[in-house]
This record gives sequence, C-alpha cells and structure tokens, in this order.
Amino acid sequence: MKAAIYCRLSKEDEDKIGESESIQNQKSMLLQYALEKGFEIYQIYSDEDYSGIDRNRPAFNSMLQAASEHQFDVVLAKTQSRFTRDMELVEKYLHGKFMEWGVRFIAVVDHVDTNDTASKKSRQINGLINEWYLEDLSTNVRSVLDHKRKEGLFIGSFARYGYCKDPNAKGKLIIDPEAAEVVRRIFSMALNGIGAHRIVRILNDEKIPSPTAYKQLHGIHYRSALKNTNAALWSSPTVYQILHDQVYIGNMVQGKHKKISYKSEKTIWMPKSQWIVVENTHEAIIEREMFETVQRMMQERTRSGEKGTIHPLAKKVVCGCCGSCMEQTGRQPRADGTQRRYVRCRMHQRAPEVCGNRTCTDMDALENAVLERIRAYAAAYFDPEKVTLPEQDDPIRRREQARRDELKRLKSEAARRRKAMRELYLDKVSGLIDAVQFSEMNQTFLEEVKKAETRIDALETELEQRQEETGGVQTQRQRVRELAQVSQLTRELVVLLVHRVIVSPKDPLTGEQKITIEWNF
Repeated sequence: MKAAIYCRLSKEDEDKIGESESIQNQKSMLLQYALEKGFEIYQIYSDEDYSGIDRNRPAFNSMLQAASEHQFDVVLAKTQSRFTRDMELVEKYLHGKFMEWGVRFIAVVDHVDTNDTASKKSRQINGLINEWYLEDLSTNVRSVLDHKRKEGLFIGSFARYGYCKDPNAKGKLIIDPEAAEVVRRIFSMALNGIGAHRIVRILNDEKIPSPTAYKQLHGIHYRSALKNTNAALWSSPTVYQILHDQVYIGNMVQGKHKKISYKSEKTIWMPKSQWIVVENTHEAIIEREMFETVQRMMQERTRSGEKGTIHPLAKKVVCGCCGSCMEQTGRQPRADGTQRRYVRCRMHQRAPEVCGNRTCTDMDALENAVLERIRAYAAAYFDPEKVTLPEQDDPIRRREQARRDELKRLKSEAARRRKAMRELYLDKVSGLIDAVQFSEMNQTFLEEVKKAETRIDALETELEQRQEETGGVQTQRQRVRELAQVSQLTRELVVLLVHRVIVSPKDPLTGEQKITIEWNF
C-alpha cells in the first residue's frame, strides 16, 4: 500500500509552537509511522510558509492531483490541521473526493482515520475548531491594526505625496520639503480660482514630476498598473485628490476599506462615517482655514440655480453640432402648476450662422433619460448574474499571483539562510569549522539573504501598489452602488459618472433625437 506524506508549516505556527511542528519533525514522525505500518512511501509533499486556509499551496495541490490519478492509497499528516484548516476542504476531500478516489486519510497525532466511519463527527468538530483558530487569528490581527490606526499611526506602504515616513519613528510622517512645496502651490492656485484642469496643464508644462514619477525618481519601487495612463504626467483626478485630502492639514485618515473575510483578498469600501480619522498626528503642510476655503470653492465651482442649488446636468449638456454648452431657455406651464423647462444650443442663440441646431430639448425628459441610462449601466455592470469577471485567464491576476508565489518562496529561503547562519556560528563556537571557513560561508549566506531581501522589498512594493490602485476602482464601484439607488438625478451622481451629454438635433423626417453620454470611466 502506497502512502503520500504531507507536511505544512506557516509563519503563525512557527512563531507559536516552534521546532516541535517543524517540517523535519513532521517528516520524521510520519516516516516512522509509515515504516511501522508497512506502507510504501510514494512521495513526501511539503509546503512551507503557507497557511492552512490557503487553497493555492503548490505541494498540496500536486498531492491532490496525484490522488485523483490513483497514484497512492493513503495520505499521512501529523494532524488534520496540517492538511487544512478550512472546514469546506475537510468536507470536500476527507468525506468526499478521497472516498471516491479510494484514498484513506490518517492524521497520526489526532488519531484521525477516514476508514473509521464512527469518527466522522469528531473530524468535523476538529475541522471547525481549526477554522475558528484562523478566524480568531484574523480578528486579533485586525484589532491590532485598528488600534494602530486609532492611535494615529500610519500603517500604509507609501506616504502621501508631500510626506515621507519618519526613519526614526515607525508609523509617523514627516514633511518632504520638495514635494510639499508643490502641494502648497496647488492649493494656492486653487485658492486663486484656477481650476484643476488648468493646474494640471501648468504642472505638466513646467515638467514637474507627477507623484508617481517623483517616487520613482527618489528610488521608491512605485509604479502605476492602470492601463492607458502616463504616470509621468499630472492628471485632474490626482489634483482633485490632493485638494480633498485631510492629510495636508495634519489629520490621519485610514480604514477606508477592509477585507470582506479572512478567506478572501477582496475588499469593500467603508462608509465615510466609519473611517478612522485622527487629528493633528503630524505637521501640516496647508493651514486649516485655507483648506476649508478651497473645499467651499470647489463645491461652488459651478453656478447655482435660482434656489441656490446646482442643477444636476449643469455644464454637462453640449450641442451635438458645434460642441457648445447648451443652456436653459423658456418655460412652459403644465396643468399641474409645474413648469416645463427646455435647453438649447448657446451658440445657435448667438450666432445661428455658425450652428444650425435650433432644437429645444425638454430638460425633464433629458434628466430622466440620463438617469435611466445610469441605472441600466450600473445594473449591467455590477449584477453578478450579468457580468463574469475573468479569474484564471486574466494576465494581470496571473502576474500578481506569480509575484505572491515568488514572495512566499523568497521569504522561506531567507528564513532558511538565517537559520543556517545561526547553525554555522554554533559550529564555529564548537570548533567544527575554523574562522576562515566560517567567514567565507557566512559571507555567502549574507549575500544570498541580502539579495532575497532586496527582491522581497520590490515584490511587496509592487503588490501593495497594485492593491492601492485596485482600491480606487473598488471605491468608485461601491459609491456607484450607493448612488445608483436614488430616485432622482443628483449632482453628485452626474459629477461622478458623466463626462458630458451630447444632444443632437432632431431628425426632420422621423422626429427622433439622439442623446449620447460620455462617461468618466
């Protein structure tokens, strides 16, 4: 009877129980057990630095593939938790697939044996306990991070543009003088009535590096993974983000999104009321009064209507003939006492010879058309029944997973090298090797560790940047989910989604009028 041996060790396990659960200890125990039972060893599968909830363990999946091909008869593990801490996998394999494949599972320390049908309930309870352990661990880690956030400590990978991490105080930000001067200038231009688009042109014309380019110029492994963008140039969203960010008045704002579960890498955007805001955690670049004035100016950038409110489509409706903004014109009373509003081309009113679009368009009908298009688009985009997002075939996801796999491997290698260095020192102290041998071998290990750590830093930076950038998309999607439920068209919804609404003249034969919406995304 052939037996496959499976061993696993994660960082959490290593820190908690040390050498007793080491890979070598597991192998020795299971080999001895197999020898006593007369099992022939098919292969030893080993995963280091992998959690028991991780379904992408390479050796684990190789073993399952071999099991499905009937390459062996028994799987040996030290405990059921070494095999998996995921209750779903316990049910799927121990009580499902393994029975179909004729594979027996034995956990030596737990006395788990799938041939013993009477112990099924105990295996299930064991699986629940293992999963609860991970859930508690995740809760504890999240509590620690939330505590740091509430203490006003910065836990992100990259400081905001204008700041850098304090090398002498972990979790603190200090002003980056060069970038901070650009931030002050951006606020000063906004205070003088200069719009974000013009600010962008000024900065790009003067060849001032964008935040991404600035980080790269200063040796920070930071790059944009967004498609069809020039990270070296400033953009309006970047300027808007700076003008709205409380970090520049000394406030730390964190906890904007969180993972939906310890089993998933997906995150959700948190309501603004649940963000963790701690005031006066670091030196401000912008005075609070100036910041608040700029906020009011940005809110009032578009001219208000008669009742002091900004029309939802203000400066968004343009003529399909000449591209000029369309403006509200005459009103017509309805039977219910309300008034029907119209819009028409401003250029046609002032120079009919330039634009021949004389059509007057019902503003209420236009608003309803835009709202219905937004609802339809949002429903189609976010309904999981209508949209299938690529998983395994997505090149970006595959590259990201490859980076994660490489990161785990490098961390494991670096840990093994450090352990080897400790053992090498003990050999020197014990007289097993002389000083020259120790120096040469130790130097080799140091170089290997340094090389691994350099690559680890680069990979972690790339993965953190990818997470931050996808967080922006998730933020917008979550906000659209909230706003798309409103019963009427709002300015906030239009500003978020709509670049402009193009209204073409009515067809003289059919009377139909084409309305085209250009989106912001």
